[in-house]
Amino acid sequence: MSNTKAPAAPRFEVAVEPLGLDEAGTLAFVVERRRRQDQAAAEELLAVTHWADLHRVDGDEIGSIDDGVAQILCPILGTDQLLGREGELRLAGQGAFTVSEFAVCELAAASGLSEPAARALVGQALELRDRLPRLWGAVMSGRLQAWKARKLAEQTIPLSAAAADYVDRHLAPFAHKLSLLRITRAVDAAILRHDPELAAERTAKAAERRGVWLDDCVDGVSEIRAITDTPDAIAFDTALNHVAATLQALGDEDPDQVRRARALGVLADPQYALALQTTASDLASTGTTRPTTTKQGPTIHVHLHTGALTGAGGVARVEGFGPQSLETVQRWLTGLTPGAVVTVTPVVDLTEHISVNAHEAPDRLRAQIDERDHGCQFPWCGRRGRYDLDHIDPYVPVEDGGPPGQTSTTNLAKLCRFHHRVKTHGGWVYRRDPDGVGLTWTSPLGRSYTVDEHGTLAHTPMS
Repeated sequence: MSNTKAPAAPRFEVAVEPLGLDEAGTLAFVVERRRRQDQAAAEELLAVTHWADLHRVDGDEIGSIDDGVAQILCPILGTDQLLGREGELRLAGQGAFTVSEFAVCELAAASGLSEPAARALVGQALELRDRLPRLWGAVMSGRLQAWKARKLAEQTIPLSAAAADYVDRHLAPFAHKLSLLRITRAVDAAILRHDPELAAERTAKAAERRGVWLDDCVDGVSEIRAITDTPDAIAFDTALNHVAATLQALGDEDPDQVRRARALGVLADPQYALALQTTASDLASTGTTRPTTTKQGPTIHVHLHTGALTGAGGVARVEGFGPQSLETVQRWLTGLTPGAVVTVTPVVDLTEHISVNAHEAPDRLRAQIDERDHGCQFPWCGRRGRYDLDHIDPYVPVEDGGPPGQTSTTNLAKLCRFHHRVKTHGGWVYRRDPDGVGLTWTSPLGRSYTVDEHGTLAHTPMS
């Protein structure tokens, strides 16, 4: 046995001790370290592309023949030397050059990465530099974080050159403002616009993934996971809410989510569900308990481009779910849940200023805000689904001296329930910008952010 000692593992020294800093100083320390990390990640991407350049494959080498072709040629050439030869990897999208696969293996080992992780790193770096040059420039200038750019590049690698260029041109000016969810939706929009065949293929594959799975857990509970068409999911969610409300009306005092979980068992027994509803209705008619509202199936609002209506192509936009391929909408319409409603509504005028004196927003104003704010307007959130309409300037009843027209286009914003609580009780404040579109938020520590239709922009210097 050798007595040679293994070299000591490298140790990191903390240049600045964060302990002892106050609240603002600690946050500034974290932000500065994040900035340095982003800079190092950008430099790493640059070096990775140079490593790939040093190991380009010309394409006419024997090693570039894949094993399938080699198995055919070996008997003809009388040699088995073709098999097992170093191959080439095309890791980025359409038109990208290939890289020696053994060179990527070397990079993986030196970086402590698995082979798939190293291939992903090289492919995303080349995709950014060679097919998304505007986004690459944003990373190199420090405007866009490298990790976010890599996530974006990962999604554009399968796209055509035209679709990738569309993503690059449309996202480069404000990709640094976007959440990953909005980036994914932007890539989906590019696919719908420039590669309808790929969009249809993705729709078909998504349909094949539908199913329901049950996993037993400890303590007498189980987990149910389902993938289904969106209208069916909405209808199911509506049914759960309805049964949960009925249980509450009958005296069930458990939390809402517990009642929704119990509603699964109710819906599994249609006769029991009918009896439960009948009992609730009977009690409501006698005034014993509050009445429950009979829920209808989901209402789906679909906006179609004129090209879709004339058969010339186009994209459908579904309220709450963004752009969808026509194949997706057609599948939804084919399998609509009984009671579901598809509506065609007039175009909403986003430039019109609507205001009322009441605290509650009328339907016309609510529809306008819903069309304008596609998600929660808190910095970096954008969550869709259930939301609250928040008064930016707190509502004061007119009879208590409040000004008229407080419930208005400019004084309302869409917030998810959590960030509504943060705004109300957490010390965050925000205001509508003079342009009437953007919102500027200020945190309890004085950091400011602007949220608009392009996403979030942090104004506080990253130092």
